[in-house]
Amino acid sequence: MRKATNICGIVLIVIYIIFLAVGWRSFPAELPTHFDASGTANEFGPKSSLLIEPAVMLGLFILLAVVESYPRIWNIPSDIFYGNEESIIKTCRNMFGVLKIAIIMVCAFSGLMCIYSSFPVWPMYSMVAVILVTVFISILAIYRFKFE
Repeated sequence: MRKATNICGIVLIVIYIIFLAVGWRSFPAELPTHFDASGTANEFGPKSSLLIEPAVMLGLFILLAVVESYPRIWNIPSDIFYGNEESIIKTCRNMFGVLKIAIIMVCAFSGLMCIYSSFPVWPMYSMVAVILVTVFISILAIYRFKFE
């Protein structure tokens, strides 16, 4: 799964960067940079603010990929012993894989909302829910392994 999520994440980041490069001239000089909970723009800034998303995507992707590679540094909320180590590491790596893709999608969607402010808000809430549910389910699974 690690290889697949890494490839998928890199491809998504590259696609978003290409999208920005191709459409840059057609984007308005001033774009919405912040939205309220209903999806209404309430702050505006220069189109150069769109460059924040790919930087954040790439930074968080690299951070999660590095952390995912070193299980000994994880702060796991359960005791690890020989019988549950493999299950806990697999659960955490799966969580990191989903988080990498979900975070990239949140960043990309926020950029798209800035460019096309008519986008609906529900996909953003859905992606944030995926992040929260993934972390919650992973923590529950790790605690379950404590008793196996």
